[in-house]
Amino acid sequence: MMKQIVIFTCLVALVFPLALTGCCRVEMATLQEELKQTKVERDDLKSKLETGMKTRGQAQGQVLGLTGSLSEFQKQIDAFVSFREELQKREDELARLRQAALAEAKTAQERMDKLGTQLQAETERVVQLQSQLKQAQTAIVDLQDKLID
Repeated sequence: MMKQIVIFTCLVALVFPLALTGCCRVEMATLQEELKQTKVERDDLKSKLETGMKTRGQAQGQVLGLTGSLSEFQKQIDAFVSFREELQKREDELARLRQAALAEAKTAQERMDKLGTQLQAETERVVQLQSQLKQAQTAIVDLQDKLID
């Protein structure tokens, strides 16, 4: 009965960090996916900004009297730049969250290693106790045999 309690306790202690590691991995995968999406959006905006800048330069060279449309185009460019800055902030935040998730996963791994070591020690202790129990049982049988004889 004691052996079952020790084994059950060790199993519970081992399962908890494993569950934490699974959660960290799921969060890290989600963050990596968001980071990829943000980078794609950033690259798309960069290309649109470059296209806009080229178009702006061509428009200024071809049409000098269209200050109203140039003003509108400048507003669009400013909006793109602002959006790009916001995406950069999101990318930085995602990178920070990714680092935090990695640190948390490392901590969970260290906990798992520690609990694995503890489980090994407890298992060895149980084996020793079983050996002592067998020796005691053998000694009892020997004594009973001597008493009967």
